[in-house]
Amino acid sequence: MSEALLIPLAVGTGVVVIVVAIAVVLVVLLATMSMRGRQMRGAKGRDETRHDLAAAHERAERAEQDRDIAQEQARQRVDPERDD
Repeated sequence: MSEALLIPLAVGTGVVVIVVAIAVVLVVLLATMSMRGRQMRGAKGRDETRHDLAAAHERAERAEQDRDIAQEQARQRVDPERDD
């Protein structure tokens, strides 16, 4: 008779163990996906930063060229007889 009482308890315990194992796997999967998402967003942010940096360098080069042209034009206005 005691065996008949233990079978439902054993089945119930087995179900609980299976449910807890599934819950642990789901938590690990969610944590992994979250970390992977952060890595992807970080990589995307780094790509945008590199693009912004490249654009800033291009603007700086153009500004230097414009400055050089302006300086040369100013020199020609000050000394119009000077031929370079």
